[in-house]
Amino acid sequence: MPGAFSGSVALTSNYMFRGISQTNNEPAIQGALTYTLGTKDFDVDMGGYDISAYGGVWGSNVDFQDGDEAQVELDWSFGLTGALADTGVGWTLGGTYYNYPGARGNLNYDYWEILPSISYAPVDWVSLAVGMPYSPDYFGASGDSYYPNGTASVIIPGIPEKWFKLKANGGVGYQFIDKNAKYGTPSYLTWTLGLTATVKGVDIGVAYYDTNLSKSDCFGGTQNWCDTRFVGTLSYAF
Repeated sequence: MPGAFSGSVALTSNYMFRGISQTNNEPAIQGALTYTLGTKDFDVDMGGYDISAYGGVWGSNVDFQDGDEAQVELDWSFGLTGALADTGVGWTLGGTYYNYPGARGNLNYDYWEILPSISYAPVDWVSLAVGMPYSPDYFGASGDSYYPNGTASVIIPGIPEKWFKLKANGGVGYQFIDKNAKYGTPSYLTWTLGLTATVKGVDIGVAYYDTNLSKSDCFGGTQNWCDTRFVGTLSYAF
């Protein structure tokens, strides 16, 4: 059968999404499965401009302190991805449906996002990316949402890979929400810095998360999900 399946499993001390805890600052178990089918699977010569289609699902437990209306998040993703010959430039144009099974429909938790992004790897140990997710009706029916963001990762040189691989990563983004007063949280800036060590295929990571939201800005001062925090994650990709 052409194409390939890939997946991952992870245990994290806190599921963070754009700088805000999705598990009431508690641990999460997460997993993903993706199927990819590209021009290489059919020996199609695109002159180095390879294109692949993908589809998959990612899941995690969640806790919004809503009387257990939502306990699980399932993200259904699909799209196209490609590389521009030997330039180090890649692109993705996809979409994700964020689904919260069991939550009452009038909570309007479920929503769509379009997820265009461009990546650039000037050398094999540096990777840069920018993206612009957009939703016409964000979580909780809070209107238009934009999330312009940028990320960078650098493999720390000088460490023999027979021991482990150490990667530094960081990102910054601005979450704009049209009807931001719905949950008492205005549009905000978020950023993260982290280190990940890969040992025999297992990733061990620690990351720092922060936002510019004040205590009173975080869901009208009713939650502490937006505070500065460190998060540890253990994951394995297959």
